[in-house]
Amino acid sequence: MRIDLPHRIEQTIKKYSMADKGERLLVGLSGGADSAALLLCLHELGYDVTACHVNHCIRGEEADRDQHFCEKLCEQLGIAIEVRVVDVPAYCRTHPVSEEEGARLLRYKALQDIKADKICTAHNLDDCLETTLFNLARGSGLKGIASIPPVRGNIIRPLIECSRADIEEYLSQRGQDFVTDSTNLLDEYSRNKLRHKVVPVLREINPSLMETFSKTLGYLREDSSYLENTADTAFAESCVGDGYSCKAVSCLDYPVRRRVIMRILAKNEIEISQDKIELIEQLINEGGKASVKSECFAYTKSGTLYIYTENKAEQDPADEIEIGCEGVVDWQGRTVKFKILEIDGKFENVNKKFANSCLDYDKIKGVIVLRKRRAGDRIKLVNREFSSDVRNLMKQAFPAHKRSSAVILADDDGVVLAETFGAADRVRIDSTTKRVLVFEDSCE
Repeated sequence: MRIDLPHRIEQTIKKYSMADKGERLLVGLSGGADSAALLLCLHELGYDVTACHVNHCIRGEEADRDQHFCEKLCEQLGIAIEVRVVDVPAYCRTHPVSEEEGARLLRYKALQDIKADKICTAHNLDDCLETTLFNLARGSGLKGIASIPPVRGNIIRPLIECSRADIEEYLSQRGQDFVTDSTNLLDEYSRNKLRHKVVPVLREINPSLMETFSKTLGYLREDSSYLENTADTAFAESCVGDGYSCKAVSCLDYPVRRRVIMRILAKNEIEISQDKIELIEQLINEGGKASVKSECFAYTKSGTLYIYTENKAEQDPADEIEIGCEGVVDWQGRTVKFKILEIDGKFENVNKKFANSCLDYDKIKGVIVLRKRRAGDRIKLVNREFSSDVRNLMKQAFPAHKRSSAVILADDDGVVLAETFGAADRVRIDSTTKRVLVFEDSCE
């Protein structure tokens, strides 16, 4: 039976909307059966194809042999090829990764550095089975068990629904040779152990293993895609300012809730683990505060989850800064701008935008400073018959990690303005006001 691999690849490309004929496709060409077949098929189908071979500097003369094979194949087909040499052993000596992982990272980096619309890798159905088994063995959720995605960003995998046996049969029928990486024959790598020892047993149990796995994999991908898309929507809806709505997250079914929490962790560059997921879920349900990584904390306030970094080395150590008439001040991680408005007694000339962020500059006693709140600070706000504790006001208006950067202005007689709540009654703007001191956050 003749294997029509190009037709299968074309069907897969259409099924997953992988590429258009007008796009430049870059094939990662190792010289093995999979990548050689992929290059031949895409070329036969009329795609604009170029190739890249990455020499990992691992296998000495064998690696050089593979490089020469790829160069010769591309020359025969009239396809441009770029060769990139990466020193994987050297990379692994300076980075805490295995040689297998180091090779993968450097290979993808080399491919991404070459100009192309899409990068084509030669992962096939057997690779998917091995990945599913590997992820299942080490512990993984549905996304990991659903294996290698057909499309990830600008990376496409046109062979993803073709078995290795069919690929090799296609090459045999064409009389096309290929090279074999000797490391694939060794059981030193986990994937090779699965390939050589586990998969053959599964084939004994089910001779139609690849066909049934292909169908199962399709169901797994559909389920995983549905949950991921649902979680994306739920995550977007949970975002409230610079925090996350506890109610919006807690009401979700667990499969979606778990994925939303994973997105929260990822957005804040926190390592995703079951322990971290359970910790965030506990905070959402019960409140409190907890460390989630070095100098990074999560806590809840008024039904909102906040995650913040407490890097004291990067904070402005100043607790008090004298304010002139106008200027820009770096204050506890914020940039605050001060300016004077001349209003000539016309109160209506003060923009409503500044209603809670301005005061009568000429009523200030002595020197005016920007400072952190202090124990005992009180302010009698405009139109109030009593004074308020500034500390309590800040608790009402700001999450805990932002209170130290709130704008508190004080003169020789005490606090004259508390951010969000406005000015003290003694420096209020009235019909006699000539100059108004205004502050604004430069990010607004």
